[in-house]
Amino acid sequence: MTLSSLRLRLLLAAGVFILIATALAALGLAVLFERHVRSWADGELSAQMDQLIAGIDKGADGQAAVVRAPGDTRFARPLSGLYWEVLVEPAGPVYRSRSLWDFEIKLPEEVQVDDSVRHHYVAGPGGSELYLIQRRVELPARLESRTARVAVALDASQLSAAVKRFATALVPFLLLIAGLLIAAAWAQVAIGLRPLGAVRDRLATVASGKETRLGVGFPDEVQPLANEIDALLGAREQQIEKARGRAADLAHGLKTPLQVLAGDIERLRAKSETEIAGEIEKVANAMQRHVDRELARARLIGADANATANVQQVVESVVRVVQRSPNGSRLAWTVNAPETLNVRLDAADLAEAAGNLLENAARHAKSRIVVAAHSEPDGFIALSVSDDGVGIPMALRDRMMQRGARLDTSSGDGAGLGLSIVSDIAASCGGALHMSGPSPDEDGTDRFCVTLRLPAAALRQMKSRT
Repeated sequence: MTLSSLRLRLLLAAGVFILIATALAALGLAVLFERHVRSWADGELSAQMDQLIAGIDKGADGQAAVVRAPGDTRFARPLSGLYWEVLVEPAGPVYRSRSLWDFEIKLPEEVQVDDSVRHHYVAGPGGSELYLIQRRVELPARLESRTARVAVALDASQLSAAVKRFATALVPFLLLIAGLLIAAAWAQVAIGLRPLGAVRDRLATVASGKETRLGVGFPDEVQPLANEIDALLGAREQQIEKARGRAADLAHGLKTPLQVLAGDIERLRAKSETEIAGEIEKVANAMQRHVDRELARARLIGADANATANVQQVVESVVRVVQRSPNGSRLAWTVNAPETLNVRLDAADLAEAAGNLLENAARHAKSRIVVAAHSEPDGFIALSVSDDGVGIPMALRDRMMQRGARLDTSSGDGAGLGLSIVSDIAASCGGALHMSGPSPDEDGTDRFCVTLRLPAAALRQMKSRT
């Protein structure tokens, strides 16, 4: 697939969107988990703070002191990551958990005395950062109604480590989900583009002649496209029918004038005006050939792609006709065409192509014409007509097989009339026309050969039967 592929573009867009969505989901889940961890930490620290406030009472010196510390053993282990500190205002003293060792937390200033818990990030022992909650409380009257700032702190790195562990465990699952979503997107694109493949397949059947329309049965989004294509096919058929009708009208319109010219030619010859009669006859013959050629081309437009013809039957039928002509009756004929060879062409078109080749050969052959047909490895059948005439000059061959070439202006020596029609017939079914020689054959006679290559129909028929 290239960048011009719709499938690749859709997959790339889906992949990018899924990866972005996965990254945003990972970020969002990490933020939510961090909030959850912080909420959990707030609950734990609040519980410790309640115990700490409850443990403030009158000490041995009669001053406010922490007489009952919270029971968590981490408060007694130096630098454990869990700390508390109480600052009795206005001038102290300061009480700290053993876990702080010799470090004193610089508690943030508090103005109000209430039950609100405030959260702070402050510097901790060993360059660490602490997540701290703090309350400013008023002590009872027995403690002289003094105030105290009570704080419980947790090493912030423990929170970030928990979030990091969660993210590390989350990433493989998110990648797995992303992979599954990309696979689902691929399946969705494949299923979504399947109707376009169905359109392509039906177009192939239309092109092969098996069907004339795409028909119905497509999804609602694709059916309008199929309807438009069917409308174009219908319009094309109408145009073809009109073109063929105009060609037939032209032929019928010229038929009567040509018959009149034929009668005038005979009357001129009867009056010994043979030179003028000959000139008019050449012009009339040229007009007749042009009409025949254009009628053949018109018939080839919209020809049945499913038509088949047996080479042996058509060739032998045409040979029998040409043999009875003045040129054909003087020649020896050899026909070698196996009965198993079938071409993908209408029998009438094959007869017209073979007739033109055989008439040209009969006109220019000296003594013998050889007609042969054989199957070639590339799926084509070669029908060759060779004669012992002088052939067509090399310089004229390409021009004479060009579409629309005026063959009547060619040289009389080996100028094959009708080759343009044969070339058009071959091209209409994917075949081609080739010339070779003159070159010596098995008996040493120089022969000029014209080969008509047509697609074989045997394989196509076999496939249709299966």
